[in-house]
Amino acid sequence: MAGLNNPNLIPQVVDLGGLFLSTTGGGVFYVGSTSQLAALGQIGPSIAGRTYTSINAALLDTVGGRSDVIYVLPGYTETVGAADAWSNLGTKTDVSIIGMGRGRNRPTITWSVAGSTVLMDAANFTISNMILQLEPTTGTVTVTAPITVTAAGCSITNCRINTGTDANNKVSIGVTVTTGGDDFTFDGNFVKGAAAATCVTFLRLTAVDNPVVTNNRITCGTTAAAVGPVQELTTVCTNIFIDSNWIHNNAASSTACITAALASTTGWITNNKCRNMTDANNAQIVVTSGDVQLDNNKGVNNSNETAILLGTASA
Repeated sequence: MAGLNNPNLIPQVVDLGGLFLSTTGGGVFYVGSTSQLAALGQIGPSIAGRTYTSINAALLDTVGGRSDVIYVLPGYTETVGAADAWSNLGTKTDVSIIGMGRGRNRPTITWSVAGSTVLMDAANFTISNMILQLEPTTGTVTVTAPITVTAAGCSITNCRINTGTDANNKVSIGVTVTTGGDDFTFDGNFVKGAAAATCVTFLRLTAVDNPVVTNNRITCGTTAAAVGPVQELTTVCTNIFIDSNWIHNNAASSTACITAALASTTGWITNNKCRNMTDANNAQIVVTSGDVQLDNNKGVNNSNETAILLGTASA
């Protein structure tokens, strides 16, 4: 699996060829289907007692502050069908959920009803290398707020995230990071939603310090043309760092890709490539107050055109 031996991702784990060893005392657990776990058990007896058929069941046995890791096996599927579906996380800090596999063979988590949620409410909780299907793809369901972050140091990395199939199956706000969710990291993710599956916004930042949004490819539409898929709202955020993202608001007549327009906002918005759907409009990044540094952001507003530099140059 890509990234398993990346020391910046999960430094506490070493690959032993089929199993993983925690070098800092953290527990290592595995989630998969019954047949997957049976095959995994053939590797050796050391796996006994550390396998589960749901993520929430595995979370029950984790210990906070120990840097525990839950590995979810390739091709595994799970449905989030209720509020706080991973409630066994509780207040346990420093837990990571890591998907195994590559591409479309990564584990898939599907949110199935309007009120289904995963709460990242314990510090330093990580979700990585998963397919996060934020809506069920069938029926008529708008999932209101599938992921909410209220604890410090949490991260979502290297995931494929689907926000909407059509006008009937979509999210309202994909990821909400709010009071308490300081030092949140959203990095290396591929986010995709159909143009008809407009959301209020995809990633909302409210009252958080030091959020990092980097190296993501985000393509989805918003219901309001002047609201971007990345949005700061209601209460100011400080020291934001939004860098090296490709953001396309694909809703008809859209104008904004990043919205951070509150007074007293501070930080950097740099090196982003933005696309809206209104020809001759270059309002892809909306920053009207605060103290935000803009550098080397570029925007495109029509098909097959070359991007132009956004913002006002310093004199």
